[in-house]
Amino acid sequence: MSNPRRALWRALDALWLAVLAVYVLAGVDEVPFHGDESSLITMSRDYYHLVQRRDIEPVLYDPDPADPMVQELRLINGTVGKMAMGFAWDMAGLTEADLNEPWLWGADWEYNASTGHVPGARLLHTARLSSAVLTAISVAAVFAIAWIAGGRPAAWAAALIYASDPVVLLNGRRAMMEGAHLAFATLAMLAALLVVREQGRRPMPRRRRLVGLTALFGILSGVAVASKHPALIVVGVGFAAIASEPLIRRTPSPLSRQHILRWTGAGVLALLVFLLLNPAWWSDPLPMPGRVLDMRSTLLSQQVAGFGGYDGWGERLAGLARQTLGVGRQYYEAQGWDEWIADEIAHYEDSWLAGRGTGLLWTLALGGALVIGMWRLGRRWREGAAWTILLWTGITAVALFIATPLEWQRYYLPLRPPLAVMSGCGVAALAMVMARRAAGDARGFRDPDRTG
Repeated sequence: MSNPRRALWRALDALWLAVLAVYVLAGVDEVPFHGDESSLITMSRDYYHLVQRRDIEPVLYDPDPADPMVQELRLINGTVGKMAMGFAWDMAGLTEADLNEPWLWGADWEYNASTGHVPGARLLHTARLSSAVLTAISVAAVFAIAWIAGGRPAAWAAALIYASDPVVLLNGRRAMMEGAHLAFATLAMLAALLVVREQGRRPMPRRRRLVGLTALFGILSGVAVASKHPALIVVGVGFAAIASEPLIRRTPSPLSRQHILRWTGAGVLALLVFLLLNPAWWSDPLPMPGRVLDMRSTLLSQQVAGFGGYDGWGERLAGLARQTLGVGRQYYEAQGWDEWIADEIAHYEDSWLAGRGTGLLWTLALGGALVIGMWRLGRRWREGAAWTILLWTGITAVALFIATPLEWQRYYLPLRPPLAVMSGCGVAALAMVMARRAAGDARGFRDPDRTG
């Protein structure tokens, strides 16, 4: 491809991503409110302590805390999103005094609003904007992953499918952990895919580039888990893909000393970055994983007891299928919320900002693209990129099936990026066949154009 033509296509790529990013950001003020937004915005007070006051003492773990609820929120939730919110309200000219208190789930809307547990409009806007920006970054990461897996047509299709996903838009725009989780989980997977691609480079990988990409994967893995702990799934997938790619490529001596040193280094780097971003762990780090796991297990048990969970593995499988193939938006989990935000929901759904439809036709269309993409990548499973996407989708689905005890839509959000990538590859393959048939050359499926 000539340089002027390549430059034009690069400009179109950037324009496409810019349009999708604007769409993500445009719905920040329209998305219906969720009580967890109050709690996450409250947690951004740690930005005030750590950045503005440079005082770590209020953030460290205390076995006898003055406010047990605040400490529990600090330990069981990610840190990246709340620090991004703090930076956002700081840049907007707001102060720690403008922050609300965490949502009280045992009280109604009127009580929470009258006692300072609902964020002001300006604070809510800036906090949501920080999350939506991170969600827009995840759109670009999905674009890049799909490009590596299937070329430009797959990248354009995957980015559109993902950026118009009503579940991604709803959760990624809210002032919660999901924006940071989506951004850094997809960036970590992109880095893993770049490592896999470099490992398979012929005649030989470039050693310095391979080490640098592996270090980048380790750093992004640490940030991803610090964004939300379930990002351990995608980090595990990344390590599995990097370790197994030489095996499926049938490389002599796949478990060489250099390979093992690189994987170990990436793991150590991920752990160090995670600890750096979790100062609450610094005062008592060794017991903290078990402590946090117990807290999260207790929280899930309380949620199941309060809202009802799956009754057996069959219901878990049905819930996973519904969340994979497409369901309506889940605006709330607690009963009674529909009375408080019904007008917001109606306004949001009447706008053009809520994403694509969720009916049967959309489900069939996207399900068909997903099946084609799965078949397409499955035929190329010995290629590093295809192998990585298949692992990403499969392991994430199995992990969520096992670990999720109730059908809360945002708990299944980690599936959305790999499904978008796989569906984008399916759309690209189908579009190529249709174009060739229209041109009178129906010779079946071939690899998408990778020239960029």
